[in-house]
Amino acid sequence: MNQNPNLLEGVRHGSAMFPLEYYHCVFPLGISNLPVHWHKDFEITLVEKGSCTYQIDLQTYKIREGDVLLLPPEMLHGTGEEPKEEFITDSFVFCLDMLESQRTDSCTTEFFVPLSKGILRFPVYLPAADSMARLLGKSFEKIRQTYLEKPPGYELEIKAELFHLFFLLYRQAPYQRSDQEHTEITDKLKVVLQFIQDHYQQGITVRELADLCHFSEYHFMRFFKRHMNMTSIEYLNQYRLEMASRQLAETNLSVTSIALESGFNNISYFNRVFKRKFGITPMEYRSYSKNS
Repeated sequence: MNQNPNLLEGVRHGSAMFPLEYYHCVFPLGISNLPVHWHKDFEITLVEKGSCTYQIDLQTYKIREGDVLLLPPEMLHGTGEEPKEEFITDSFVFCLDMLESQRTDSCTTEFFVPLSKGILRFPVYLPAADSMARLLGKSFEKIRQTYLEKPPGYELEIKAELFHLFFLLYRQAPYQRSDQEHTEITDKLKVVLQFIQDHYQQGITVRELADLCHFSEYHFMRFFKRHMNMTSIEYLNQYRLEMASRQLAETNLSVTSIALESGFNNISYFNRVFKRKFGITPMEYRSYSKNS
């Protein structure tokens, strides 16, 4: 079971033969959050414990235990802030084409291709009190149990239950067609976020980011803040800190090396902003990560 909560684009979910992965994510108080990101696969998330502010497709939601998130391919999503309490989610991330037929049929053309292309969209957030969330929760539990136990032929059972899950969605959940203006906004944000992810180790200026959108610096700063609820520099620092925290937990590199590799040229500044974000020093974070 993969417990890495950073599901950034470019990560393969599952294997080439069975492109589905299960993620059990635990966000301890003050230790980690999930920066806004996207990936090319469909994601179904069930909140197991706690509550958290979550940003999905330019909107902010307060998600709680029992809530279900339905995140289609390439949709921006992530936590808007560090959870104030232990926050636990379980997710399945899978490639939709694993459910498509090589021989074109109505299931593929009417139901899965429109989802893959972003033409049709289900509600991204289903609160626990919603009857649809309860139905999907039961289906999710069946998939999780089968995935963890892995009896012979478990792939067949999982695919069968995924088909049933989408049947429930199409039968009962309202869906809508994508809005062109909305799509253009998210496309611009994805270009900016991808640039940050590719170049976070280097110096990045607001001018460079604004040029990606063909905006003036002033227009870009207003645009980014409005849709991301933080400035581009705040996002850049948040992303750098997340990458640094991952290296602290997974490598034995020195704090200085990690700070420099993460794009921080001033070590004292790195230590200061790291403690402000996580509530502990980099060395304390490393000790906590390796002992937990």
